[in-house]
Amino acid sequence: MKYFLPLLCWLLCGFLYSQQTLHVIATINPHPDDDIAVGCRKDQQNIDKLFSFVAKSLRERGSGMTVQTYTPGYDPWEVYTFLEDLTVGPDDAVFFIYSGHGLENTQSPRWPLLYYCPKGNEAADPENCGYSLHDVHEQLKAKGVRMSLTIGSSCNAEPETDAADRVVRRLGSREEEMNDLNEMAHENFGLFTNYEGHILASSALPGQLAYLNDEVGSYYVDALVNTMAAGLQARQSVSWASILRRTDRTVREEWKKEQEAQFMIFRDDVAMYSDTDHHYPGDEEDMRAIYEDEYTEEWESELDQLEALELLPYYLIASAAEQGEDDEILAHDLELAEAFYRSILVEYYPDDEDYFWDVALSDFAEDPEWFYEELEYGSDLYESLDDDLLQSINEFLLKLGQ
Repeated sequence: MKYFLPLLCWLLCGFLYSQQTLHVIATINPHPDDDIAVGCRKDQQNIDKLFSFVAKSLRERGSGMTVQTYTPGYDPWEVYTFLEDLTVGPDDAVFFIYSGHGLENTQSPRWPLLYYCPKGNEAADPENCGYSLHDVHEQLKAKGVRMSLTIGSSCNAEPETDAADRVVRRLGSREEEMNDLNEMAHENFGLFTNYEGHILASSALPGQLAYLNDEVGSYYVDALVNTMAAGLQARQSVSWASILRRTDRTVREEWKKEQEAQFMIFRDDVAMYSDTDHHYPGDEEDMRAIYEDEYTEEWESELDQLEALELLPYYLIASAAEQGEDDEILAHDLELAEAFYRSILVEYYPDDEDYFWDVALSDFAEDPEWFYEELEYGSDLYESLDDDLLQSINEFLLKLGQ
């Protein structure tokens, strides 16, 4: 018996030690009268939905990792105290995300100062309301967890918002993707259970604003959540570097805003930066770019192909419009182009073959400026399509011109 009790204790302690926890900490602007209140509530909903899916999937896979969510008080001192008191294990992961106002940090300009007070007419009070995103990253890194991801979705300048005049392009398909999360394959949860390192990301470079609207929330959180959902469900290997690079690209290309995200990966005592073109006070003299092997090019290439297919209607419609100004001929050519597009799209999107065409056609009729911006963006992606498909498209366009 005297040997049994120490053995039992050793087994229980070993079992408890082997358990992993993913700590999800969300500090989202809760001030109801703030001009960004509705968009921030949407961010909270999107984050809750994503990590509900993550928790369910980890449980169903028998991964041994559980998800614990936290909502600290929306106050810099309360956030600091919460992080200091957070109990973590060495094999745990921490995901911290902020959505709200932000200021450029005069003491550490690259990373924003998270601004926890409501925005009013009075002058900003960074001393009492601010908390450096970089300090949050360092605080989590010092706790000795296996991985941490610290994300700030905020302005990196004087806080402003600019409600968009449109709902995000392809919004319907992205929300459908989120709605179908648990029905799809998911292969990349090693992003949480195995990854080793510490990542710091912000939605804007110094001097830039971050944008949102009431329909989708902040553009960065919307893009991040949907890109993470796609990455977790991909059958290829997916890395955090590719998820964050793709998130930045989605914000810039879908919204056409001067908002450039940035991120830093700290692994094996080496800090690597996505943005080495700009240098700010406090930066290292010789900043290292993200190593190429941190990216998963195959997955990003597949996303390029799918996006090229989604944007192909802009090319087909523009080609039909170039054939002449006769309305009857144009209507006939558009019918042919739509039928052709459906025939190739059904293999990739069997349930959504109408959506992408309808969006492009609506833009052509109602918003020519946006239509041609999307056409220009798509033209950079069409070469990612496979050779046989490109040949089919070119052959169709030759017939269309006859």
